[in-house]
Amino acid sequence: AMWFHEDFRIDEWLLYRSDSPFAGGSRGLNFGSIYRQDGTLVASVAQEGLMRLHPSDSPAE
Repeated sequence: AMWFHEDFRIDEWLLYRSDSPFAGGSRGLNFGSIYRQDGTLVASVAQEGLMRLHPSDSPAE
């Protein structure tokens, strides 16, 4: 998900700061903040990921 807070120019430098407070049990959580050069927060992001092995990738028994 992405939320826009302020206007910004995509052709100028932006800072992306990310934090992953949890990863485990095949899941991961990430939050991010995007800032303009003047330090203004322009957008926030959040993503949850789930990873599972495909049956063909499982070790042979």
